[in-house]
Amino acid sequence: MARAKRSKPQLDTIKVTSLNEADAMLRRISDINANIRAIESEADIAINAIKERMKESAAPLIEEKERLERSLGIYAEYNKGELFSDKKSVELTFGSFGFRQSTSIRVKSSTLELLKKHDFIEAIMVKETPNKDVMREWSDERLALVDAKRDIKDAFWVEAKQNDTEMNQ
Repeated sequence: MARAKRSKPQLDTIKVTSLNEADAMLRRISDINANIRAIESEADIAINAIKERMKESAAPLIEEKERLERSLGIYAEYNKGELFSDKKSVELTFGSFGFRQSTSIRVKSSTLELLKKHDFIEAIMVKETPNKDVMREWSDERLALVDAKRDIKDAFWVEAKQNDTEMNQ
């Protein structure tokens, strides 16, 4: 069965025939942006109030959970030899606890110079990337020598002036 060819959806636009119409559209965009900012501000206030209420009501539960976790940690540390002689965690009906080994390297401000002095270059990270800011000043011929190309595009943009009035309808 042959597939029907899908047509591209037509964008909903308004015909602009003069700079006065364009300026009116920019004013409307500015009004819309002000309304959106006002709505977002109201939402932020409501969200922050809900978060504060949640913190207050959850605080006793969070404190109890932390106390229980600390207590399990003390129990595990005190009984480490017995509980973890052949494994790193204990699996129980309602969860598990145990020890995870983690390793980190602490370095001092002198470490980099000492790495260089002892020729431990494998421990020094150097990230080499093309410097596009420098290359922007080069001619197209020079860019072609290094397999680079200048792309010039005209990108359309709209910037409506900020309208600080309350909800404009």
